[in-house]
Amino acid sequence: MKYAYLFIFACLIIGCTESISDTDAEVISPEEPAVEMTVEQRIVRHIESQLEIPATEEYSYKVYEAELNGDENVDRIITVNLVDRAIQEAIESGNIAKRAEVGYIGNYNYIFYMDGTKETITQGIPVPSSPQAELRVTFENICTEAYKDILVDFRIRNAGYRRFFSIMRDIPRQVFETKIFDGLGTDNTEAYSVQYEPGTYSLSKDIIVYKADLEDVVINDPNAVYEIDPEITPTDVVDRRWFYNVAQQKYYTEIDQ
Repeated sequence: MKYAYLFIFACLIIGCTESISDTDAEVISPEEPAVEMTVEQRIVRHIESQLEIPATEEYSYKVYEAELNGDENVDRIITVNLVDRAIQEAIESGNIAKRAEVGYIGNYNYIFYMDGTKETITQGIPVPSSPQAELRVTFENICTEAYKDILVDFRIRNAGYRRFFSIMRDIPRQVFETKIFDGLGTDNTEAYSVQYEPGTYSLSKDIIVYKADLEDVVINDPNAVYEIDPEITPTDVVDRRWFYNVAQQKYYTEIDQ
């Protein structure tokens, strides 16, 4: 009988313990409310994650705004410059003089697109170029009057280029590229001016590239070439007329006979 009492007493203790544990398990600590980030904070986090930028690496970014997809909300193009990474990788390669000579050309300039309605941000789109010069973005109504297209100017040593993008399925797609100038600071220069006219084969505008004259400049410091924004004087001589091919979603030109 003594043992029976002990057994019952032990069961009561175990039962109480299990009951208390079960009660504790049902108590759920309230989750901390999610911290709402600003648009700028979201952009920074996305850039650093996508381009694997550690806290110790210096970089710069700029945000350009325009209506780019026809939903009447302002969208954003974000440019990112990684010139410090370019120099560091050149040092690590053991061939920094050669890398510097060719302008550190590589994937050190990027663009991102942020949809103004969904607030989604694309993966980084590299624009291979000389990273000593940051990308410059402007907007024009080219493919349609309903919204803007994206013009990205970049440098490769003493030459300047312009790349055209249009938003298609929430992603910037390249539709055209042209040289703007070359040979800056030398005796052998070339330059071009870009104009737009009503489309020949579609509602998208034709792109007419005119020959132009490039400002004469003297460059004593090779690095100074990236800081010069040369004056370009258009002529009335047409170099090429480009028309938009709707099926291919790119610009083409007629082949000279």
